[in-house]
Amino acid sequence: MAMEFLKRFAHGMGLAKAEGGPRWRTPATLDRGNLGEACLALDGHGHGLALWENDGGLWTMPIGPRSSPALMRLPLSEGTTPRMVLNPDGRGIALWQAEVAGERQLLGKILGGGESMAQVIFRTGGRIQHLQAAVDRRGNALVVWLHATDGRFEVMAQAFDTRGSTWEQAPTTLGIPSTEAVEPRIAVNHREHAMVLWEAQDPLFEGLVASHYWPSDRIWSDRPVPVVSHATRQHQVVMDDMGNALALWIHAPYGQRSLLEASFYDVQHSEWGEPEILGSAQAFSAPQLVMSGGGEALAAWCQGEGHGASRLLAKAFVKGKWEAEAECLELGREPVQDFAIALGPEGRVGMLAVHHGPEGDWISARLRQPQWSAPVQLGTVSQVSHSSPRLRLCPQGASALWIQGQGKEKALILAETS
Repeated sequence: MAMEFLKRFAHGMGLAKAEGGPRWRTPATLDRGNLGEACLALDGHGHGLALWENDGGLWTMPIGPRSSPALMRLPLSEGTTPRMVLNPDGRGIALWQAEVAGERQLLGKILGGGESMAQVIFRTGGRIQHLQAAVDRRGNALVVWLHATDGRFEVMAQAFDTRGSTWEQAPTTLGIPSTEAVEPRIAVNHREHAMVLWEAQDPLFEGLVASHYWPSDRIWSDRPVPVVSHATRQHQVVMDDMGNALALWIHAPYGQRSLLEASFYDVQHSEWGEPEILGSAQAFSAPQLVMSGGGEALAAWCQGEGHGASRLLAKAFVKGKWEAEAECLELGREPVQDFAIALGPEGRVGMLAVHHGPEGDWISARLRQPQWSAPVQLGTVSQVSHSSPRLRLCPQGASALWIQGQGKEKALILAETS
């Protein structure tokens, strides 16, 4: 089965093209060494940036399907855990962390609005975890993270306003601090309506809660709103242009089969619907969720049973309802190790997957427009491990990043459509 599967990717060298899909350039190595996290972002004109860490230093490079494939790395700063987002007009934010004299600093650099210096947004003697950001159509930014210090965990948010080119003076703490680590997730639409979801674990409530942001008043809700009243993990949340939202999570009751559940937030009635079960399995991993401005969404996840088979599944949310059946994208005993999905501004969905088999690891890319294209292999099958896929789409095509290797022998690989 493995060899038959690989034969379908025999054209992976050079410019590869799926039937009806884009042509991909030969993957290129951006950097090598003791690599940390990497990210990328594209605007609506086919231009963007890659940002990554190598041995405590941050590097950046212009990328994009409309950019000339010139591998010109530029140093940015000392730091770790980079994050970056851009809106279709090329305005956005880059974030990272740095340690100075034992103090952890969160820094932000505004992108696309003229040259700006990086600013320290937050300082702490503790830890900053689950850092993420989102921008609206004007370039206003919201940043969310989990602050951990002295056994206390706080969900924090801070905003950047393009009208005054200023950050809020201090972050807002969302909800009640907890003694248990939680995992905040943010969703924002192009009008900067936003919400953050996290797991509440206190004597009053256990389950998933949401805090809402009103851009007109630039305030967060006074208290979190319950989403579901049982334990969740690996939750995701997305929002459409009207302010409706979808949440997706894994519910794993002790001693029972795990459930993949979802709930819809109706902005007109300001309420979350009853959870819907999208699937049941021995185990779920890596659920991901994207949603268009018009309210259509796609969820993708891996699920496995006790006999070792692993399946990569996807299910669409159309006209306010989930499709009856999930679509199986791969089936076999050679599981998808990791994957990433991305949504383009025109509503196309892309997927980048890491496959593992007896012959080695390989990367595949495919588009959904509206049906899934045939997968295209990017590069060659290798005995070197592949990990951390990242994918971004724009009207002109796609850009993809992944890591090859381990330890101090990692390589950061870029592949783009032509």
